[in-house]
Amino acid sequence: MDTTTRRLATFAIETRHEDIPEAVRRSARLLLLDTLGCAIGAVGTDPGLAVRRMVQRNGIGGPASVLGTGQKTSVATAAWANGRLGNILDIDECYKVQGHHAQASLGTALALSEEQGGNGADLLAAFTLGFEVGVRLGNFLSPRVTVDEQGRTKGWTGLVGPGQGVHAACTAASRLIGATPAELADAFGNCAQYMVGRDWSRQWGRDTDLGTFKYADTGWNAQGGLMAAWHAREGIRGIRDIFDTDSYAQVFQGVILDPGAMLAKLGSEWYLPGTSIKFWPCCRWIHYALTAFDQLLRRHALRAEEIESIELRSFPMIPYPRFADDGDPPNLVAATFSFPHAAAMVALGVPAGPEWFSDENMRGEAARAMRRKVRLANEPKGYDPATWGLEQQVLKVPSRAVVRARGREFELESDFALGDSWEGAPRYGEQDVVDKFRRMARTLAPMSSRWDARIDEAVDMVMALESVGDVRALTRALDPAC
Repeated sequence: MDTTTRRLATFAIETRHEDIPEAVRRSARLLLLDTLGCAIGAVGTDPGLAVRRMVQRNGIGGPASVLGTGQKTSVATAAWANGRLGNILDIDECYKVQGHHAQASLGTALALSEEQGGNGADLLAAFTLGFEVGVRLGNFLSPRVTVDEQGRTKGWTGLVGPGQGVHAACTAASRLIGATPAELADAFGNCAQYMVGRDWSRQWGRDTDLGTFKYADTGWNAQGGLMAAWHAREGIRGIRDIFDTDSYAQVFQGVILDPGAMLAKLGSEWYLPGTSIKFWPCCRWIHYALTAFDQLLRRHALRAEEIESIELRSFPMIPYPRFADDGDPPNLVAATFSFPHAAAMVALGVPAGPEWFSDENMRGEAARAMRRKVRLANEPKGYDPATWGLEQQVLKVPSRAVVRARGREFELESDFALGDSWEGAPRYGEQDVVDKFRRMARTLAPMSSRWDARIDEAVDMVMALESVGDVRALTRALDPAC
């Protein structure tokens, strides 16, 4: 029987590299470069150093690299480590605030490609198809605005973050290990065993000290997807034809399943080019008001010392304590979910990356004083569900920045965030993504001209990835120990 699950699996396995349109492949190369940079930029953070120690504990020596560390380890451990590193800074892509797909897909695909001595074209195809399946699962789970009794926007629902990455990684792995469509269909059933069982965001909303772990370990997504694929290859399966049952509706209460969305325009419409690149290391929900704030500062050449107060207005969930706290962030994760911290870093001109989480910027007086100037409020326009753009196949989050400076008020609104790909969003180009990668990678050796040359080499390889005969040449270029 031609089920939804099997149709998706057949597409994911039988689509050839050359079947992917060149425009999609170009976007995929750029996204792959961005994802590599996100992982490398996190290596020196406290959570990144913990990843290195855990890799050491799991066993050094193996076919796969941990990006930016010089460590070699097993495929499974490398998939976990690179998937985890890719999300630590929260500066990795985000598709319609549906979740992060790229770091899990790449973490698994890169580890397997290294083990096999695979080529760049196969890596790119696995990464791209993994991403597509992740997004299509998200569409299946119907992310949408929720409304109250008066028809006003009150929140956002759908499975955010924990689940899609597992399926993205599983798809990428299944392609590279030579799985059949039937085996991938079974592997999708296995993925359910590796998913976080609920969205912990509501609990986060009650707590400002978020701990040093997000609601889901993206490294676990990468490793879980790999294990799901390996199990299916060995004939071990979970629920058969899982997308044709109500399993997800039972586990994730409030989810409305939409099988049609999962298969819509399969093979003719690609979602990867529509993902949002993140240019600031913070939760994507923050980026909309932050875009208005950043553009306002640039338009009027406002300096930090001129700013008397900042009001950021955005979506109805903005009063959550995790977003509004203007004190010193207790850790990196709390900082990435703080509107006041993000606004302070932009106002002070701190380069977007790990420097946002230095001791000086987490606990220094300049950052502390600027955070205290930030207040949050709801943007009234956002209470109208029609303003969110979902019927136009985009995502808008009506937001506004109001700054008191020079004895007057400055105000600017933005429906989109920097990094969005849709018409009407602030423009960015390929060079902006390359510059972001360079900035992330340079954190490993900021004063080394030799490392700068290696960064250039890596950029050239990724942007011509199909000509790379052995992916290990790329991971060697990104190894500071070589």
